[in-house]
Amino acid sequence: MWFTEDAWSPIILCVIAAVIFLIAWSTTQRPRLLLGAPLMLLAAVVIYFVEQSIVTDLEQVEADLHSLLHTFVEESQEVRPGAGQARDTLKSLDFFSAQNTTDRTRVAAAVNLVSVDSDIRITDVQTRLTNENTRAVTHFRANGNVSLSGASGGGHFSSRWELTWQKEGGRWAVTRTTMLNVMSGEEQSIPRID
Repeated sequence: MWFTEDAWSPIILCVIAAVIFLIAWSTTQRPRLLLGAPLMLLAAVVIYFVEQSIVTDLEQVEADLHSLLHTFVEESQEVRPGAGQARDTLKSLDFFSAQNTTDRTRVAAAVNLVSVDSDIRITDVQTRLTNENTRAVTHFRANGNVSLSGASGGGHFSSRWELTWQKEGGRWAVTRTTMLNVMSGEEQSIPRID
């Protein structure tokens, strides 16, 4: 676990310390102070690479959200109209808890029913950890073109969602999906597509 959510705060502090060492050296001409500037700049570089190698729980949940969307979009485009796809072959379901049968059924039906264009965007992502960092709640908006599989046309749709994630066996899995009203943010029922 990294001590800040990003590396820029400690990097900026290191750069400021390097500038202070240079100013102190220029006023006192002490060689030891000149050594501090490159050490602080080296520390800034090390901090950047260490931070890049550490993935926090918040970063992992957000990465999983984007992977879920990407996988769903790919699968929705691969399914042939009317052919359907067996539930056990859908990679999208891997992101959902095995106990979350309601959402797993919805996702399997949606993959077979709709085709989502790859230009879909996720915006306004906000994630918070709860229950001693074993549960996460992600709020986001999804905007893109959606059409019924095999049908021409379709349209642009905006949606707002809240996913609850639970840490299960070292990975994050969706345990609850909530569709929100795009304007008010109030919970609304997810349309049935079974």
